[in-house]
Amino acid sequence: MSEINQIVEEIRLATDFQINKRILREKIQTDLHMTHNGGMFKITPELLAFVQTWPVEELYIEDIYQNPVQINRQVFLITAQQHYQTVMNRWHHEYEDIKKIRKI
Repeated sequence: MSEINQIVEEIRLATDFQINKRILREKIQTDLHMTHNGGMFKITPELLAFVQTWPVEELYIEDIYQNPVQINRQVFLITAQQHYQTVMNRWHHEYEDIKKIRKI
């Protein structure tokens, strides 16, 4: 393989990796959505921190459709933390898989 062909192949692999990485992130951002009490929430570290530090057990949180949804703080927090961790674990494993493909 000529040096130019090798460089072109390396650039293609790097570009494919970046594209796959972006697609994976977009998929994970969608997977972070969770339904609870008739609302749809995007679980983020900020939302988890807010719910965890709020001093009242029953509160209203705005969902992604801009509707106020009543939640029980502890139930929501446990469910949201589990959902977030599951999605983040999947993201990590899938990211490691596309990294391996890049190195092959």
